[in-house]
Amino acid sequence: MTRIAYDSVAKDDFKVFVFDYNTDKIADSDKLYKAFESGWPVVIRNMNIPGIDYEYYDNLPDWTIKDNKWIMPWYNSHIKKRERLRTERGWTEDEIDIFHKKHKKANEGWNEIFDELFPRYETTERMLSHRYNTLVENKLHLDELDEQHTGHEQQIRMFVQLDKKRPRVLTFGPDLEQMYHKYYWDFDLQNIDKNDVHTFITEMRNRCVWNDKMWDQFHHPLHYITFNPGDVWFFNAQWITHQIVFGTKLQCFEADILNKSLIDPELCMAERIRDL
Repeated sequence: MTRIAYDSVAKDDFKVFVFDYNTDKIADSDKLYKAFESGWPVVIRNMNIPGIDYEYYDNLPDWTIKDNKWIMPWYNSHIKKRERLRTERGWTEDEIDIFHKKHKKANEGWNEIFDELFPRYETTERMLSHRYNTLVENKLHLDELDEQHTGHEQQIRMFVQLDKKRPRVLTFGPDLEQMYHKYYWDFDLQNIDKNDVHTFITEMRNRCVWNDKMWDQFHHPLHYITFNPGDVWFFNAQWITHQIVFGTKLQCFEADILNKSLIDPELCMAERIRDL
């Protein structure tokens, strides 16, 4: 079972939606759309992604990187070019061939499950990435948007825990709205341009989390979620601060959803930031 440990002081400031794929009838349901668009973490239990060979991914050797450093995930372009798989994992051409086939099958399955869960959403781009290195306690952070994201789309990142022996543990801190109101005068947040989504996210992170007070570790109220093997989850990683406590084998399916197709377009990032 997914385990949630709420901060004892700020427990009322954090929400998690937990669904069971077998019993909750979530596909194309208003409750699922509203849960995603809220930005809060959403966990779906007992949902197998078609096409994913869970045994294959679980049996991949552990990958520990020196000094616990973050490394860019493997995207389709990396897998097709092969070089990173050769140099980072020392794989043979046959091993890369197998991984590439598994990747294509998994990508097809993710697209199938996304269309089943969210058929009302119009998307512009979808991609699958692989994140198999072990991470232990990185910094509390907000994910930045790359320059391809203009604010006219809402990004969804859906994760699945592929390590069948160990769970993944994340903490979640305050969201942008909570930090903006709490630290408005302390860090001159009124000076940040709310019409520039990219700058706003970066400046909020730098001033309220990655500051010289070292608030990226154990300053903010933190809520812990332990994701079981096979769990699928998503949340708005640009809106809510978060931190990996421990994690290993993971896949991430990303899609860019046009704001106009959201159930509540006012909950897109650009609008939420402007309304602060």
